[in-house]
Amino acid sequence: MPLHYDEDLVEAVVFLCASGRRRGVPPLQIARFQREREKLYAILDPDERNAAFFKLHLGWFREWGLEQLLTERLAEFPLLAEHLTLLALRKARSKIEEGAELYVNRSHRNESAVPLTELALAHNGRSPGDATETTARNGIVAVLPERFARDEDLARFLRHELTHLQDMVAPAFGYSPELRLAGHTATQERLTRERYRLLWDITIDGRLTHAGHATQAPREQHEANFDRAYGFWPEAQRREVFEELWTAREPHHARLLALASDPRDLQHAHRPLPGAPCPLCGFATFAWADVSAIRPPILAVIQAEFPHWAFEQGACARCVEAYEASRKFAFPPTIFA
Repeated sequence: MPLHYDEDLVEAVVFLCASGRRRGVPPLQIARFQREREKLYAILDPDERNAAFFKLHLGWFREWGLEQLLTERLAEFPLLAEHLTLLALRKARSKIEEGAELYVNRSHRNESAVPLTELALAHNGRSPGDATETTARNGIVAVLPERFARDEDLARFLRHELTHLQDMVAPAFGYSPELRLAGHTATQERLTRERYRLLWDITIDGRLTHAGHATQAPREQHEANFDRAYGFWPEAQRREVFEELWTAREPHHARLLALASDPRDLQHAHRPLPGAPCPLCGFATFAWADVSAIRPPILAVIQAEFPHWAFEQGACARCVEAYEASRKFAFPPTIFA
């Protein structure tokens, strides 16, 4: 599996080393790097000069052992080498942008391949176009250059994100990027994604802890986040499910999605529960309308706007009132929302 690098990431990490922010870099080597770099400004052709700068930066990236840090972590995840066509590392512009993503080219055609051409990639002199021609599955990890200042920080981050990637390609995990569920509003889908990420992170750091590795967040922090997200559960249920997630050696996508999308188990409830979100507006409600009393014209309007809405899901009284009013006065219901 080839390892590709974003040009901006390599340059930023090498500059970090040359500035003295990474311990252990010999001052004499930093001085030699600066001299070699200064000479490149004499190259007049801009393209040739940029290519020479990248070649220099990549050489020192490897000389200072930074590539070895990456390959050592990758060796801990054999499924990635088996299932990925390539892995690319790019520079994250902020902490919120950091993370791992999997891109799949199902057609195996160049025009629909993973958009790695957006990155300035290099691997043994191959161009981005060469890298994408036969791409099937590509992993991309966005990382802040500052993480390379300390090996421990980088190792914690990489192990966590590479576990995300390994889960995504592992047949036993059964990952699917599609989290849309019938009958869910945009608000409910957003909450499902947030809860899913929380649950997934718990299983990842639980496995890393079991393997004896340091994690980005301790168990106590994960437990506190879990309690906030599932505070409507009894404490005994929270402890039981958290322990299940933390100790799971082989978690499954379907289980995480069920916990994230329907934590109150509404799909098995005979009627909407107090405090559950309305499937139309997405807000929690304790005032459910009697859907059996909704007139057919109003039901038709609701089902036209929410094709996945089922009668059994119910609707809050406020939404029904808004639709009744919009029908009566010929105003859109959003006027009353």
